[in-house]
Amino acid sequence: MSSRDGGTFALYVRDALGVSTPTADAIPALTPPVPRLSGAVVPETFGAAWDRWWTRSLTNSGAESVPLRWPVGTPAQLKPAFEAWRPDPASPEESDRRDAARTVFHEVLVEVVAQLTGELGHPPRFTLDLTELPVQGKFWQRVGPRAALISEELKGSRTVIAPLESLLRELAQ
Repeated sequence: MSSRDGGTFALYVRDALGVSTPTADAIPALTPPVPRLSGAVVPETFGAAWDRWWTRSLTNSGAESVPLRWPVGTPAQLKPAFEAWRPDPASPEESDRRDAARTVFHEVLVEVVAQLTGELGHPPRFTLDLTELPVQGKFWQRVGPRAALISEELKGSRTVIAPLESLLRELAQ
């Protein structure tokens, strides 16, 4: 199982510009809230281009950080604004929050694996890629046969057991 951060800049662009498409609207707003960029004019095709960029960002780790891959019309000032908005990962608050979420998630994962081991008669084998997003609320979305998006809030909550167990049951061999 792998876990990574990803897609945050693309979501920042979405929130700052107010992009609204079915794909964009399926994911909650970032937290902390992103200020709207006033006066920005983007091409009419920006929403569809954002959807493609988001999809590529999920499948190609780091694709969102390459300016040549950004949707045409992305305002240049968004990258420095994103860097200023993003919480410092080295701060004591962020470290404590990450550690607490990691502890809860590990406990739930061990519990689910133990239950599956008992049912299968052997430890389950599975491959799972989780992308952690700093979005509002408890959020989980499957994005592939072995991949899901998870909010930081859900990762740190015992309620993650339901979607995690469902997915691991499906993947367990």
